[in-house]
Amino acid sequence: MLMLYLYVLQNQWLVIALLAGAALVLLAALTYQALWLPRGVEKQSEVIKVRGPVTFLRWLRSFMPWVIVLLFAACIAFTLFEVTHNHAIPPNW
Repeated sequence: MLMLYLYVLQNQWLVIALLAGAALVLLAALTYQALWLPRGVEKQSEVIKVRGPVTFLRWLRSFMPWVIVLLFAACIAFTLFEVTHNHAIPPNW
């Protein structure tokens, strides 16, 4: 454990650069999406009233790209699969 701590301290500029780079990429992606968003989307997302799962998905699709919705769905499916798969196999301490 001590070696990892010393390694991170010796190369802390590298860790900071990687975190700053990831933050800048996220900021650029979100800014790019916001710049090219059509004007009517904000009004359309406010018109939809959420009263259940179907209207929630319709409201979500009104402003979120379908790729991100599919990514979230895939993550949820993978998590549920892994939990049920690991539940059947006891840990080997």
